[in-house]
Amino acid sequence: MRSLIFCDTSFSAVPVADCDIAQYQACLTVFGSVTVLTSVTKIEQRLQQQHFDTLLVLTDSLKGHILGLIQRILASKPLVIIVNAKTWQQTELTHLLDCGRITFIPEMLTVNRLTSVVSLAQARFSAASKTIAEFKKLDEEIRGIKLLSQAKLIVMQQGFDETKAHQIIQQQAMQKGVTLAQMSAQIIAVVSRTTLSTTHSTTQVKQDYPAVSKSGAPHYGAVASKVDMSVMHRKGG
Repeated sequence: MRSLIFCDTSFSAVPVADCDIAQYQACLTVFGSVTVLTSVTKIEQRLQQQHFDTLLVLTDSLKGHILGLIQRILASKPLVIIVNAKTWQQTELTHLLDCGRITFIPEMLTVNRLTSVVSLAQARFSAASKTIAEFKKLDEEIRGIKLLSQAKLIVMQQGFDETKAHQIIQQQAMQKGVTLAQMSAQIIAVVSRTTLSTTHSTTQVKQDYPAVSKSGAPHYGAVASKVDMSVMHRKGG
């Protein structure tokens, strides 16, 4: 495990027994290599250059520049983050902890507690990451359902019932090797572009680039004043 310690200048300015940076560093070497840095800029540069598993933030006061650093890290490359501070604003701290990936230790963090704190932080990070991934998957599924419903409405406007509209979209998705959600998004995009097309060019574009494939579903990239699926209907759709 690679650990990174960010020791804010406010922390080192107030020495306390059993809370010395050298002791923290020695304790974390049990898990692997440890790097100690004292500026936000250096922390961000090092994170771009190397992979770290854990970040320990030591500060006397949890202020804006540290909050900003943590938020940027979470947005770019999430890792286990332990924050130790003696003073903080409750509103800002609550917002920071909402993601569940941060372990906050108030006031004193003695060296003899650090090992257990790291283990706790790793467990919290793993559980929170799993929950976030599940929510993301659920959100994508919901988005896919909404896209499919919208695409089916477009196809149904051509005279097909819902079951047939679903089959058309599914067939096109299989032929193109994309998901139903991606195929639905393509159909919606076709209609959106069609709406923005100029009226005087519609007739020529329909002659050169039919809006439907042989199966009756809209071609991705086709432009027409209406997604015409009557061809499939006449062919036994």
